[in-house]
Amino acid sequence: MILESEPLMDHRPPVTVKGTREGLTFLLDERADVERVCTYLETLITGETGKLFEGPTVDIYVDYGKRSLTPQETWRILDVFRKRDNFLLRAWGHLPEARDAASRRQPGTRIQHIYHGLVRSGQPLSFDGDVVIIGDVNPSAVVEATGDIYVFGRLLGIAHAGVAGDETAVVAAAEFAPMQIRIADVVSRAPQMRATMEYAYLDGREMRVAEMKYFLPWHKLRKRSGREERR
Repeated sequence: MILESEPLMDHRPPVTVKGTREGLTFLLDERADVERVCTYLETLITGETGKLFEGPTVDIYVDYGKRSLTPQETWRILDVFRKRDNFLLRAWGHLPEARDAASRRQPGTRIQHIYHGLVRSGQPLSFDGDVVIIGDVNPSAVVEATGDIYVFGRLLGIAHAGVAGDETAVVAAAEFAPMQIRIADVVSRAPQMRATMEYAYLDGREMRVAEMKYFLPWHKLRKRSGREERR
């Protein structure tokens, strides 16, 4: 099965869906604006064609190409997929790497993991690469990653990004009130939880917390500083 959204002004459709034995693969045009992708995607899965996606739980794989997404863009896209209760996200990224990452990952390749659900108090989680957690991280839960940590929910536990020494790693959450934040070997406590999305990062050896709206200019500086090469 192949579904494509209708072309707009002779441009390539920003979303293509392919059905396989494993589930559904969503191919997002890496050259298209993220908001345009989300608009097409919402129409595709919730409009008239949305009836095609009704039924039992189905595994989905989302390939957004080689583009670099900000946390806001990541959460915007994920929020669209959450509109369908029967979608279960299995892979997220550039799929040639994401699907077979465990068996053929090359040294230095960054993996992006997706974790669904609540992280319970006292529960430890560890990831090699970046991780997106769709759910809350309860007090005393511990999340570690060699890369970035993004929480699409409340971060109330302990988060340690860059555990292998990556000082350019970040910790971000929709509601930011962790018991403790660690980036590489720098430890800090976060301020009182606020409703705005925030992220923690290192400025030299000092940890700082900023609203997510400031992430994009900082992220561009992070890439220029050589993080892409270290990945």
